[in-house]
Amino acid sequence: MSLLRENPKLLEAFRRGEPEALTRVYQAYSAHVARFLSRTYVSHGPGGLARVGPLDLEAAHQETFVRAFREQARRAYDGVRPFSSWLNAVARQAAVDVLRAAGRIAREAVPLDDTLMAERLASNAPSPEDRALEVETRELVTRFLAGLDEPTRRLADLRFVQGLSQERAGQVLGLSRQELRTRENKLRRAMTAFLVEEGWLTPESPDTVPSAAATAAVLALLFPHFVP
Repeated sequence: MSLLRENPKLLEAFRRGEPEALTRVYQAYSAHVARFLSRTYVSHGPGGLARVGPLDLEAAHQETFVRAFREQARRAYDGVRPFSSWLNAVARQAAVDVLRAAGRIAREAVPLDDTLMAERLASNAPSPEDRALEVETRELVTRFLAGLDEPTRRLADLRFVQGLSQERAGQVLGLSRQELRTRENKLRRAMTAFLVEEGWLTPESPDTVPSAAATAAVLALLFPHFVP
């Protein structure tokens, strides 16, 4: 994704902090940040790794965009390197600070870059917490899919589990792009209601729905292959 690099006018509007430009950037990169954070690990002592769990995802997601949209940060982006890479760096540090504030890591903990993360993960077995979370998320997805009718379950499998694009999923199911979008929107509403009922999402009040950021963060954790 290279939204700002390919659109100089949008880049300048982003740097000026125009609300419409900030909204477009948020909508374009929100899911990317949620997926990135769900895979972010932080080094905290010899051989130790901490990850951004579901309790911290929304806070880290929001903090990433708060920092990225500050005037100094907006003007610091040069428009040359991929914005997603620049945003990843912001998200890494936001994740560290959120985990520190929650008391999950010590002050000296540091985020791992992609190469170091791969090396550390290759040499470290999953923690009991990671294994428990993996089992819990797998069971949660299984329960949700089991409650769907067959056509909807097929759509959920293609889009969320396998990560097919809307165009490709529509071809497999014999649906137009608009028909697939309509069914997917209904599926998302059902999924949001299910996650609220299961306690994975919490709306700000009983009369509202969870924020888009919270929903995107949890979906990124449950369905790592999903691409909006």
